[in-house]
This record gives sequence, C-alpha cells and structure tokens, in this order.
Amino acid sequence: MCPRVVIAVLVASLALGCRDKIIPERTGTPSTPGEPSDVEAPEVDAGALDDVALLTDDAESSTQLDDVVLTPDSGAADMAAPTDMAAPTDVATEFDGAADVTAGSVACAPAPGVRQVRLLTRREYDRTVADLLGDVASAAPCSADTDCDIVSESCAGGFCTTDPCAVKTFAFDPQGQSFTTVHVAGDFNGWPASTALGLSLQWVPSKGLWVGKRVFGDGSYLYKYVLDGKTWVADPKSASIAPDGFGGNNTVLAVACGGAPTTGLPASPSAGFPNESRPDGFAFDDHVASAVVTSVHVERYLAAAKALAGAVSPASFTTGCTAFTTTCATAFVESFGKRAFRRPLTAAETARYVARVMAAPTLNDGVRLVLRIFLSSPYFLYRFELGSPQGDGTSALDSWELASALSYFLTGSMPDEPLFEAAESGTLVSAAVLKSEAERLLSTPRAREHLSTFAMQWLGLERLATSDKSPLLFPTWSTALRDAMVNETRRFFEHVVFDSTGALPELLSADWSYANDLLADLYGAPGDFGGALEKVTGLPHRGGAGLLGHASVLSATSHSDQTSPIRRGLFVRKALLCQELGAPPPNAGGVPEVDPNATTRERFAQHSADTFCQGCHQFIDELGFGFERYDAMGAWRTTENGEAIAPDGDMNDLDYLGSSSHAPFTSLAGLAATLVGSKTVKRCFVKQAFRFESGRVEAWADQCQLDHLEATFADAGWDIRTLLVAIATSHAFRVRSL
Repeated sequence: MCPRVVIAVLVASLALGCRDKIIPERTGTPSTPGEPSDVEAPEVDAGALDDVALLTDDAESSTQLDDVVLTPDSGAADMAAPTDMAAPTDVATEFDGAADVTAGSVACAPAPGVRQVRLLTRREYDRTVADLLGDVASAAPCSADTDCDIVSESCAGGFCTTDPCAVKTFAFDPQGQSFTTVHVAGDFNGWPASTALGLSLQWVPSKGLWVGKRVFGDGSYLYKYVLDGKTWVADPKSASIAPDGFGGNNTVLAVACGGAPTTGLPASPSAGFPNESRPDGFAFDDHVASAVVTSVHVERYLAAAKALAGAVSPASFTTGCTAFTTTCATAFVESFGKRAFRRPLTAAETARYVARVMAAPTLNDGVRLVLRIFLSSPYFLYRFELGSPQGDGTSALDSWELASALSYFLTGSMPDEPLFEAAESGTLVSAAVLKSEAERLLSTPRAREHLSTFAMQWLGLERLATSDKSPLLFPTWSTALRDAMVNETRRFFEHVVFDSTGALPELLSADWSYANDLLADLYGAPGDFGGALEKVTGLPHRGGAGLLGHASVLSATSHSDQTSPIRRGLFVRKALLCQELGAPPPNAGGVPEVDPNATTRERFAQHSADTFCQGCHQFIDELGFGFERYDAMGAWRTTENGEAIAPDGDMNDLDYLGSSSHAPFTSLAGLAATLVGSKTVKRCFVKQAFRFESGRVEAWADQCQLDHLEATFADAGWDIRTLLVAIATSHAFRVRSL
C-alpha cells in the first residue's frame, strides 16, 4: 500500500475531528473514530484494512495493524461496543442522586453527562505506558528526575523507574566548592570545551551533586569533568583511568550491556507528540473537543509504539509460558490486551492477535509485533465513555468504562489491579462500590501526585517550566529556584488536601507553606533551611495568604523583567472566580514601556485610563495593583524605582461582573479573606474540578449537576476529597445522554 494512503487511513481512524463523529463496525470488530465533518473521508473497503501495514523504517519488520477500520460518516450515538461483549447491568435505577435535588430555591434533577471518546493526553499516555509496560506498583510518584534517586533512577510516566543498563549517570561531587557550570567532555562528544556542546550537568541541591545522564552503546569511552569551562578533572569516584597524554588522566567508562535495550522506557514516551490545545478559559490539558489527531500524531504514535515494544523484554509478558504454542500466545494476548484496552478482548480480536503472534518466527518476535499493534490501536490511545442504551434516551457506562473513567480522573492512568477486579466482577456499577473505589484511589500515592498536577494546571503554573527571569534584573533566579517554587505549591496542595483539613479555604488562607534555603532567601525568612522543602509557619508577608503568596503564582503571573497587574488580576478572575472577560480587541494596547521614574501602578493607570480600555480593565487593574508589593519573582518590596508602592487593591465585582461591588484590601491576606468568604470562589472550584474530570466547559444543561455538587461540597465544609468523590459517583459521571 502506498505510504500516503496508509497515513491517510491511520489519520482517519484515529482522528476525533468533530468529536462526535464515532462510527460502528457492526460485525463485531471494534469501532474507530472518523474524520472531521469538514473533511471528506476516503472510501475504504474495511475488509481490505485487516492487514494494513504500519509504516516503519524496516520494511521486513513492518507490523500489521488490524485495528484500523474506517467507515464513512456516522454519529456518536451509533457507536457500538464489540458485539460479543456482555451488556452492562442497568444502573440508572440504582443511582440515588438522580432524584430531584434542591439548589437554592430551584428543584431539579441532574442531567446525564456527555457520551464521548477521549484521546489520551501526553501526560496520561506516559503514565499508562509506565503502568502497562513497567513494574511501578511500588514506585514513588514524581514530576522530575530530581524527585527520584537520581543516580540510579529517572522519572518515567510519573513514577521513579530504575535506569536501564545503557543509561549512565554522571554524578560529580564538588566537595564543598562552588561552581557555576559543570559539563562532561569525552571522546563520545568530541571533547568540547563549552557547556553548550558538552553534556551539561544539573545541580541537585538535595543530593549535593552535579548530575546528568546519557545513553551509551557497548564499548569503552574516555571522559573528564569540566568545571566552569576551564578546569578539567578526571572523575574522582572512578578508579578506572588512562593517561591523557598531558600529564593527567582521563576516566575510562566501560559499557557492556550484552544487547539489552539501550533506551529502556523513555523518560517521556510522548516526547515529540504535539502539545494539547486549550481553548481560552479552559485550564486543563484534557479538552476533548480540541483533541484532533493529525498526521504528526500518527507518525509519533507509531514511532513510540515501535520504540516501546523494542525496549521491553517479551519474556516479561509471557511469564511461565515459553513454548511457541497457540496456548501461550492466547494467554499473552488475553492478559495484555485486557490491560491495554482497559476491557476484555472480543473473541474475534483475540483470534486475530493470536494469529499475528503465531505468524512470527519466534514467540518473542510475535510478542513484540503484537505489542506494537496494541500500542498503536485506537482502543489503547482513546478512552471510551459511551455505555449502552437504557431505553430512556440515556446510555449507562458499563463496569469497564467506569473503571477507566474513575482511574483517569483520580490517578491520571489506567486502572490498577483492584479496580480491574471490580470491573471484572461487574460490581463497579453499584453506587456504593463505585464510591468505595473512589475513596480507595484517593488514598493512593498516585492520586496525590495526579491531583497536584490538577493544581498546577488550575493555577496556570505549568508555564514556569519554560520561563526565565532577566539575569540582569534578577541575578538570583535559577532553575533550582524555579523547581523549588513549583514543588512548594505541589507539596502545599497535597498536604492540605490529603493530610490537613482537605478544605478549599485552607488553600487560600493558610499561614504556613513549604520552603528550602532558596525559597527562604527569596521570602526573607531567617535561619538555615537546607536543600529539602520543609513545612514552615510564619514566612514574612505570606501569613494568611495561602496560594496567593506563593512565589510560583506570583512569578507565573509576571513577565521576565517586570510584574504584571494584568496577569495577576486575570489570574484571580479566571482561575479563582471563573469570570471570563473575552479576548481583547485587536487594537488593544500592550504592556506600557518601562519608565524609570514611575511605578508599575502609575504606568498601568495611564495605560487603562483610556475609555476604550476601561471596559475590561476596570475589572482587572485595581485587583492586580494589590499584588504590587511582590516583584516578578515573588519577593517582597516596598519601593520601585525609588518610589513607594501603594499596597491597596480592590476585589471589585466579586460575585459577577457589573455588580459594582467593592472589597478593598491592603494585603494578600486581606484579599484571601474576601475570597474565602465568597460563594463564587467555591462555585468556581466546583466548575474547575468538573472541567478537569469531564474534559469540557460546563453547559447550561449541567447547571443542576453543579448545584448538586456545590451543595455536597458545602455540606462537607468545602472538603475537596468529598467533592471529587461526589463527581465520581454523580449521575452525569455514570449515565450519558444519547
């Protein structure tokens, strides 16, 4: 088949396009998403696609993708589960939350949710791959290599994973000396004298080491550490040396992995995947309607499947069964397939995959081949939330769909074994069992790490990962400080939700946080804090401000060279109040030029005095000005350019834009107190959690559901865990409209 035709077929089979264009294959073959409505789908004989070859750089080893089935236009309501799968138990009558509930003075019944197919985000893909291919059941959750035992582990798919043989870690101990840069130069990279060309190491305060990793093939290599670009030294931890010809020694690195995979599971299997699209006002990476698969996605999915299948040991998936027999092939296909697709395979699917295994030269070759097929299948790449019609215009999710929906909501990955067992037994359709499983998942380390990622996205802090500050204006800015800022907020959110009150008000008004020596210096806190984050009470100018006083929030809402009252005001409006002002007009002004004789407040006051700008800036500027005593890194200040900074701000129009209400404040603690007392803030948090779970912005039909959730949230004293369980057991989560 022509490569262009193959790509077109794969794009058509994977693309969600208009999102509700889902098509059934009525003969028992799994269905796949169709083309966007404004793209004419090519007419393809579905039967001819049973042996579509995946594109590879090795024609002799090309795999066969039997999951690609393209059928012309059809709607989501027609999407059918494989015909030989058991229909789910009718759960609509068992739900006790579908009855009329009273929200305020309005009685209503929560509406069903939206029937949809959801493409895995890069984050979900990485974690699913780690769970599916690696033994991470007891692994520690992580967001960066520095969260792990960095000398021997890397952060893969959200969990600390042991480095494979071919990954070598360079760890230089400065022995108390201070260096600006350390890099590795060797015969494997041309002995570069500059950090830019060499292997640049990262300073890890918690380990007291400069650390970097590199993949090597079998062989013998020479290297040295280069300190501050001028001092060349052999590795003091290695006794294997060789004369360098200049009176000194090179370190000898011998690599002998005996043909073991040279890459292991990639630290980020989704590296190279396109970024997720996020509509304005939607903070999260799982927006269903924007998840349109392009040809770039397809190429990356195929490349990742090939790399992953080549990096693992086939024997680990055929434990206790080494004979090249149909029995062994069937055991592998049924076991791995159920976990990869998050549901049992149909008889037809099992037969096809077993045939693929048995057509290979050896059992190991067949396993690798089918691993690639599984990992490039739409049933692996998508989450299905379709259910079965109940005869009343709704569709109830079956136990397998519920297991996936629950697990990805609360842990960001595929179901664990207890959840698979609950799905297998069919008991998960019970409201009580679903609630019990939700509570169990919330007690796991995976939930802590995953929900701290929710906080990062909700607060817009992901941008910090790629942001920097002007080294001339902020010489103390560093990657290590930036990481500490992010980890402070992660740890703070996790502690409040899982170890403290669990309540939203504490997030916004706590008088404590986490700090290490870098953050303590930034915050102006006296004492020796060390390199590890520790819980601290009484940080100067942060008491009672909760998240509002975190350097991560203050830095992320600033520019590289100056603060931004606009960004800070919009942060409160959008993230905490869910108030959208719309896009600025095309001819709106930009950031006012820096005036060395004026404060930021004075510059922006001139900028927004124009009646053309005032329509929006009346809701932003006075609010943002109240943050001005914190610079672009989040450090406290009382003057700017020699001028005193006024501390006052106004949380105007709190309940809704145009209400003409005013709530003046002179500190972030004062602003926090106003927000904590606001029903709008609590309602907004319910919306943010709903968006994170559903992958969409709430619609008018969801208002009763939101009222019901808000009432539950209030009854629980604004406990976040209770809210999450309420979402996971809600009518909209379990029952979808046709």
